[in-house]
Amino acid sequence: MGPSLAAPIEFSATDVNGKVHQLSEERGKWVFINIWATWCPPCRKELPELAAFARAHRNDPIRIWGLSVDTEQSPDEIALFAQSFDLSYPIFKVDPTSLRIFGNIPGIPTTFLINPSGEIVARHVGGVTGADLMRMIQRNQSNK
Repeated sequence: MGPSLAAPIEFSATDVNGKVHQLSEERGKWVFINIWATWCPPCRKELPELAAFARAHRNDPIRIWGLSVDTEQSPDEIALFAQSFDLSYPIFKVDPTSLRIFGNIPGIPTTFLINPSGEIVARHVGGVTGADLMRMIQRNQSNK
């Protein structure tokens, strides 16, 4: 069974540029946790959508974190890959076992929505569009 959807979760990781991020620092914002890999075709397809969404909402209380589960690439290689897609949001190379806190991840890409209180309120398996992301927020606004 996955984590309780009513409890704030804590997760921290170091991004590919060496900066430590803590999910608790994002309280008050909607946070999308996008789990992906460089070798995954559906992941590659959704990256331009995520990049555009992040740019369009950079001044809104909405964040995206990209968690790469690549095992063969170094953080530098993942950073170069992310740069090639013009990803302006934090990118992390993570050990897939560290993702248990998010519950069941049946495949990638998988995107979780964390509400402003720090609770997981939605999960989308498969590629997403910017419109999908906005719908996820709209469906969960009463759950803030």
